[in-house]
Amino acid sequence: MIIKNFSRGRSLPILLVVVIFFAVLILLPLTSCDFGGPCRERICELLEEAKLKELTDSQRNVVFEEQGTIIVYHGFGCAASNKPDTQDVVKVEQSLDLPAYATNATVLLNGWHLNYLHDDHNIAGLGTLISNIRLERNTLKWQASGVISDDNFDDPYNWCYYYTVVGWDPNKLNLIVDHKDGNCNPNDNSDSNFYFAQNKGTSTALSSFASFLKNPDFAGKTVAIAPRGFGFSFECLIDHNFFQIGYNLEHNEGFVENGKSYKKKFGDVVLLPSPTPSPATHISQQDSGLATWETYTIFKDDDTRRFHFFGEMVSGLAGTDLRVLQPPFSILPIEGESPGSEFGGTGVRTEEFAIDNIPAAFAIPVLTGWELHYLTNDQNVKEIGIWIDEFHYRDPADPPGRMRYKVSSVMFDDDKFPDNGYHHKVTVLELKPLAGTPKEKAIDLVPFSPSGNTPDAFCRMEQGNKLLRVTVKNQGTDNAGASKTKVSFGESTLTLDTPPIPSGGSVDLLFQVPSNCFQPDCSFRITVDSNNQVNEANEGNNTASGGCVG
Repeated sequence: MIIKNFSRGRSLPILLVVVIFFAVLILLPLTSCDFGGPCRERICELLEEAKLKELTDSQRNVVFEEQGTIIVYHGFGCAASNKPDTQDVVKVEQSLDLPAYATNATVLLNGWHLNYLHDDHNIAGLGTLISNIRLERNTLKWQASGVISDDNFDDPYNWCYYYTVVGWDPNKLNLIVDHKDGNCNPNDNSDSNFYFAQNKGTSTALSSFASFLKNPDFAGKTVAIAPRGFGFSFECLIDHNFFQIGYNLEHNEGFVENGKSYKKKFGDVVLLPSPTPSPATHISQQDSGLATWETYTIFKDDDTRRFHFFGEMVSGLAGTDLRVLQPPFSILPIEGESPGSEFGGTGVRTEEFAIDNIPAAFAIPVLTGWELHYLTNDQNVKEIGIWIDEFHYRDPADPPGRMRYKVSSVMFDDDKFPDNGYHHKVTVLELKPLAGTPKEKAIDLVPFSPSGNTPDAFCRMEQGNKLLRVTVKNQGTDNAGASKTKVSFGESTLTLDTPPIPSGGSVDLLFQVPSNCFQPDCSFRITVDSNNQVNEANEGNNTASGGCVG
């Protein structure tokens, strides 16, 4: 690829919890800085009760369309809170009538823009979120929310968000989307696409948060994680002068690290617990029914580090017609005063970029990383944001495979001094590889359990613990021939013939459990393609450890 820069307790059916947590906290008695259960419950109540605002400005254009297959729109919506006292969280609802062939669709977040309507102020928190995405017949509907505040939430402000809508015929384009929200009921264990956390255990302003999406439909497909919402707030809602903000959603993998904690909802989940006692070898796992990733953040004034809360909501896209281009990108805290311009800023800064030689019929940029900072030192904020203004693909004036996009950014106080700097990353969703760039076909056999990939998930005993059910799945893109599967129960090993498995398919096998396995617990190890009869894309994910409590 060639990249060019042209310098020109309640369960919510609708979750809006990630982005606006700090605005709600402002409305609560600050008896504690902890984010406990009662606070979560109150957040759910207040966000469900938030009133919809009228759009003050909006625009939407078709970027490209291949009739019968896909249509892509890009647009923005704006609204304001302009009350004489405590402000509102700004929440809007939008909809779009899609062509009849587009029976699947989603909305991607591609930027945000916030500004105080009057003077500049300190920052206690800010955020933007797209939620409650649903397709009702051929009408796509969604809600979006945003907020900015200092510590008293009484300053009127304007908010804009930038979005990209993708609608497609799943019979023509092998692509699925997981854009559920979830709920904040601590007793509900259903999956959610958000988490809320604090930057504990860090010594600098750079923080990292690991999370995951679990979806069995991801198996055997390329997966892309796209940001749908974020929220930052300083601890205890204390406002500060502002210096730097950064966000970087790293590339995702179908990989689970042994003993690692992943953020989900309001807590931590260990997907692959380390057994007790701890073994000499810590075994991690590849699991294509999962997508895991790390998000890095910066939220600071001139101090080296401050405690802050962070929330994130995402969508997952997956398909055999999907490829993901993710350029290298990193964010780092600026320590001390940054050498910079002695001149004032220029307001909104817009630049155009192009990526050449994209080998796909369709390409969509997603803003997955950005960083904004003042030059020299921290200041108040009047206006702040970064967004994709527009993008083009399949433009007749461009050579084949070129995608162009414009990025705008802004960060200044009342006097627009000092200047500001920024950098960004777009992840490119490449859809439908072009003829001449065929997708590589590969076989990938794995042990599979519908309950997950932890040892207890593989405890699928039947007939009074006499039989163990083992599922062998082919998560690859090519059909697998016959193979062998073995299960080792300590010193006893059993092997069964495994029939051919088509791409995306699976077979179940029943193994006799040795009578002495439960002492009192029963541990075992599953190995698929145990005789290496099948040439696989990944030979390192053929085993799984299981255990049943006696």
